Amino acid sequence: MTINNPILRGFNPDPSICRKGNDFYIVTSTFEYFPAVPIYHSTNLAQWEQIGFCITDPSDIDLSTSRATKGIYAPTIRYREDDDTFYMITTLVKNDNYRENECILMSAKDPRGPWKKQYIKEAEGIDPALFFHNGEAYCLGNMRPHPENPSDRSRWIWISRIDLDEGKLIGERVILLKDGAVRGAACPEGPHLFYNDGYFYLIIAEGGTSHNHAVSAFRSTEIMGPYEPDPRNPVLTHRMMRRGSEFNSIGHADLIQLPDGSWWSSVLGVRPYEDPMLRNIGRETFIVPVIWEEGWPVFAPETGKVESTYESPVESRMEIIQRPDTFTSFPGSLPLSFETLRTSSCPAYTLSGGKLSLHINRFSLKDPHPVAFAGVRQTEKIFMAETEVEFNPAEGEEAGLAVLLNQDRHYTLAISETEGKRILRLSYAGEKIEEMECKDHLCLRFTCRGLDYQAWYKMPEDKEYKPFGPVLDGSRLSIMQGGFTGVMFGMYGTSNGKESKNCAVYSYFRYEVE
Repeated sequence: MTINNPILRGFNPDPSICRKGNDFYIVTSTFEYFPAVPIYHSTNLAQWEQIGFCITDPSDIDLSTSRATKGIYAPTIRYREDDDTFYMITTLVKNDNYRENECILMSAKDPRGPWKKQYIKEAEGIDPALFFHNGEAYCLGNMRPHPENPSDRSRWIWISRIDLDEGKLIGERVILLKDGAVRGAACPEGPHLFYNDGYFYLIIAEGGTSHNHAVSAFRSTEIMGPYEPDPRNPVLTHRMMRRGSEFNSIGHADLIQLPDGSWWSSVLGVRPYEDPMLRNIGRETFIVPVIWEEGWPVFAPETGKVESTYESPVESRMEIIQRPDTFTSFPGSLPLSFETLRTSSCPAYTLSGGKLSLHINRFSLKDPHPVAFAGVRQTEKIFMAETEVEFNPAEGEEAGLAVLLNQDRHYTLAISETEGKRILRLSYAGEKIEEMECKDHLCLRFTCRGLDYQAWYKMPEDKEYKPFGPVLDGSRLSIMQGGFTGVMFGMYGTSNGKESKNCAVYSYFRYEVE
């Protein structure tokens, strides 16, 4: 069976991978989106299906005021044979200097859930990880050595024993690294620890999560160090390649050993556009083979770079129940590919009779608050997203379809009420691009070819869509303009500052790639 990279397409950064028997699991970052930390399952490393989220209860995390690209960072998932339990550890990031972060530990017997939550006190920084060895449990993380100087990009990698039952660090916390492979390297982070053939191996990311992203390796005969650097560092990077190569920004690796003894690594990467500084799809999950040579891991050993295809070492085939890039009607529950913006005590939507009712509120997409939004990731450069909506707005209210990168960068196509008239309005970050009078029942669509986005509309009884407004500039939605996520397409509504109990009713949502 052929593995096609990326294995998780569209906004799926910071992957972590683990195995139980012949089953493989990956989790990724979600930042301000909820439910948080999607979990994907595979039996062959080639076909992956989302089976749930690790954090599904809004009372477990407070994302209600998370600004764009704050929230849930870089989870790590591990399976522990000693107690037949899965563990996921992550960071809730609240501000730029990380001083108010919360380290969250989740555990479950079944990766589909339910997951139990604990807070880990004193686990400062970001990108925590777990390591199990000889009956002991360890927690790793990184912290800034100068907490009063958040502009200093240097970080220290630390390790401590952890009491999994009590959810707290115990014993001495030891600093393993004060630099990356390069002295003064930007953003040494994402530590993961492994044991193989008498050595403990520390794998980290460094160079920042853009084009200079890289994987570096260190080893020691003692778990607490000292650690020596791999003479081949960085052991995997595309920084030496042109920015417009097929994949770039490769880094943030996690390792897994298969039942046959072979090793593979999940990594983060990007598929750039013709202008390599633009990447609307966001950071995605890739996978590469790993061998061991002279006591060190060798990533992508045949070419030294992430390839678009590999042959899977596992012959198992999976029956994928639902493709993540195709969805039409609304069943009894919203498909797992959908996420909402932030957390709220009130649900963003309800489902009934095959339709979705979106509960609009006073917050708009420009507000760092729980917005009425439910959407899916953009997974390809050519695609179509459409919906059918009925909405009877009061003055100032609007509801429709959104193309969203973050608070400051989004296009909306919405039915609204202005001076007693029904208006179909196309906007960018709240600024009008085009509008016309309309009815309160329309089919709305966005299409995309590369960086050219186009809005469309039609009456439900009409056969053909009509273009609405000019071709839209997709470069305004690139993550290089604003953070760590990727473009999302979804249903949204707002009363723009006023209290409202109104709902927009959606008959279907369809996302299809060419």
